[in-house]
Amino acid sequence: MKFSRIAAALLATISTGALAGGPLYIHEPTMKPYKWDTSKGPIPVYTDGGPVIMDAHGNPVKSFSVLEKGTTFNLDITLPDGSVLPKYTTLDRDYTFLTVDQADAVTANAIHQWSAVETSTFEMTIQGTIEEKAGIADVNGSNAEQIIYAENGYGFWVNYDTDGQILEQYFGVPRDQVLGIAFPEWADEATGEIVEATATMSGWYVSVEDTDGAMVNGVFTHEFGHAINMSHSQANGQIAYFARGYQPMYDGVPGCEGTTKYTSSANLPLSSVETMFPFINVLGEGGREQASVNVRDDIVNISDLYPTADYLSSTGTISGTLYTKNGIEYSGINMVARNLDNPLYDVITQQSGNQTQGLIGPDGKFTIHGLTPGGRYALYMERIVAGGYPTTPTAILSEAEYWNEDESSNPATDDACAITPIVAQAGVTQQVDMYFNGYQDGIKYTPLVQAYVQDHAKNGQRALGTTQGGSIFLYDSTKKVPFVTIANAAGYAMLQAANPAMDKTATKAAGVADFNGDGVATPAVWDIRSNKITPLPDPSNGTCTIDSDAGKSSASVWDISDDGKVIAGTVRKPRNSDELICAEGAGGASDGLPVIWRNGQLEYLDLTGLRNVPWVRADRIAGNGTTVTGMMNGNGQVAWVNGKFRDIDAEFGATDGSVISSDGRYVAFGALDLTVRGRPSKGVQVWDTHTDQLRDLGGLRWCDDIQAYNAIGINYCDRGYDHDSLVANGVGLPRVTLMDANDDLTMMTARAGSILSGGFTGAIYVEGLGWMTTGEFFGKQGVVEASQSVMDNPFGLSADGSKLFGGWAGAAITFDVNMDKAYVCDNGVNKELSFPKQVVAAVKKGAEFGRCEHLNDRY
Repeated sequence: MKFSRIAAALLATISTGALAGGPLYIHEPTMKPYKWDTSKGPIPVYTDGGPVIMDAHGNPVKSFSVLEKGTTFNLDITLPDGSVLPKYTTLDRDYTFLTVDQADAVTANAIHQWSAVETSTFEMTIQGTIEEKAGIADVNGSNAEQIIYAENGYGFWVNYDTDGQILEQYFGVPRDQVLGIAFPEWADEATGEIVEATATMSGWYVSVEDTDGAMVNGVFTHEFGHAINMSHSQANGQIAYFARGYQPMYDGVPGCEGTTKYTSSANLPLSSVETMFPFINVLGEGGREQASVNVRDDIVNISDLYPTADYLSSTGTISGTLYTKNGIEYSGINMVARNLDNPLYDVITQQSGNQTQGLIGPDGKFTIHGLTPGGRYALYMERIVAGGYPTTPTAILSEAEYWNEDESSNPATDDACAITPIVAQAGVTQQVDMYFNGYQDGIKYTPLVQAYVQDHAKNGQRALGTTQGGSIFLYDSTKKVPFVTIANAAGYAMLQAANPAMDKTATKAAGVADFNGDGVATPAVWDIRSNKITPLPDPSNGTCTIDSDAGKSSASVWDISDDGKVIAGTVRKPRNSDELICAEGAGGASDGLPVIWRNGQLEYLDLTGLRNVPWVRADRIAGNGTTVTGMMNGNGQVAWVNGKFRDIDAEFGATDGSVISSDGRYVAFGALDLTVRGRPSKGVQVWDTHTDQLRDLGGLRWCDDIQAYNAIGINYCDRGYDHDSLVANGVGLPRVTLMDANDDLTMMTARAGSILSGGFTGAIYVEGLGWMTTGEFFGKQGVVEASQSVMDNPFGLSADGSKLFGGWAGAAITFDVNMDKAYVCDNGVNKELSFPKQVVAAVKKGAEFGRCEHLNDRY
């Protein structure tokens, strides 16, 4: 018999942070879960002894939890025996709080919870101590290796980590965050039978109000579930632990009739929280309630692993596959069956693909056993909110939805809120495949998960970005496949992840690279076709540096002309003009200056007439290289037209970002009204650099498009104000930061709002259609893939306006949006036309923008 160690990762219950139903580990030769052989009788449990500490009366006691010497509490502490330690008393020695006997009682209750499930054959009982079996009276940080990962013999070994030293010294995790660690440890690799498991239970993180261990009991039950080979699951726990006013949670599909919206756990009985949810609050009632295996989700998951002979024949089953709209299996989504007549306690969840855990490729299969015969179940999909799962949780690619008898991928016929109750029948498996909704025509919305595009070719074909791990990639939108660049022969990466920029045809890119391995990136241009990288002139030779999230660099590269010959950015020079380089450690004593590199030669941009400005950067360049814009003091805009400096902040109130037409003639920016005190925003203006004339494009509307918060968080939209009344009171229009534009500025993208104003909002301007939020734009087009993840950062627009890249501010995800075709509703008839030109022309003739059935939709 060959034993192998199967615990490849730590499954820890976290106290205040994070760590689906189904197995924790899969036996790959058979692709079945590792399991204990319950035909051998109850699995023996062996418990730890703990250190000997004096109780309040000076009696030596084997201790599980200790009040440590030198600790001072700001409240009276009642010990389990009724003794009281007055508040503000500094403890003169260690005091026993919970004894090993009490810990053993908690252990006994936890194993009873799993052993008493009527539809499961699993059973375990305490049959001795670790001292009796292995000769160790107290497993601690100094000897843990003799028990953990050592072959001790058949059974489940429970260690009591009194002071948290096993967690810290052996596992390397903080004792003030981790409550317990447990896993099946050794197995017969020929059969997949678990023969040994280990748990380490923290005695340090116990509430001083938990005088009988009842509040920490939930941790024991949870961790012992892992030792049985149960994974985490999500049924109601996300409501109890994550529901907030700004982050509501739901017991069904959001927005549908019959679904409850929770903004806190106030209306949720904690007894309905599943034991195997990844979070347990041991400082409150959550730990006490999660100690009981009473929610159907937990009962079914252990019964799936260790079923009684009549388990499947006495309960109902749902089996199906989750597909993308294109028919590709999709794993990692929480599939939920909730009894409409007992929704909180009779709820069962399984992740799609959790029986293969990504080991065999795309797998959207899910099977939900244990349905109550006669029960009416609503089946729906939801994302995993948080926690560690063997099957990687994934994003919902479209709108969340219920299953119904007309299930399809067509949003026009498959109403996300339509429910066909599945009536469970004993011994009967009902097949219910599900598809993400999404139209096969019109606008295409493709997510690039764990990838952040930073710049794109204006022909819309390729993009340059970084993965969440920091690797640079090129993305080919015609193939929908990113590929990671390789280091050149000299061993350094082509470009670092610091604002790389691509020319129009994706033949050249500019950025910074560390050429000599000294940790300092300097400006460079990369010929993508030949894979050759060339340094650009750097006035300080990499000695004047600044630190950023992207690393240490002596220059910043921001934009590149269409032909790749002119590059805009910022370099650093020593503040003392007589010096050529910065002394070691004196990079901060340097100035950032706006520059362009023209055909590889450095040119400083003119700042004549500008005084007392700490820094100015150049960050935008026209396609033909004639006009450059930039920023000063954080948001004020400046420009250089054919080399001549213009302070457009002082002249026009230009602020928050600008975009330039390809020919360099027109510059658009958000503008402030310089004639009014407080400088309210007056929307987006287009400046004709030839005539100095301004054209007003307006902007978003308060309350309709974006909420109106003041500095202390009051939302005026909730106080009876609307857009017109706010503007009349001098608030101005919502400020927007322009992100990108097509060649002639007939289309623009922007971002509005902030964290203080309830979050960011993406916006799109189309000449002839006006301003729309990205939620309105995609909603009207019926792009349901955007409903759960509408972009708020639409940063990249192609030259003809048919391609868009965007994401969420601060998140490593990008959406590749193909907009060459879009819909109008013409006299009640949907018409797919070329976008933007044919769509705009049709709207001018009286058609409405969007699909007829989605004209009022907003995401």
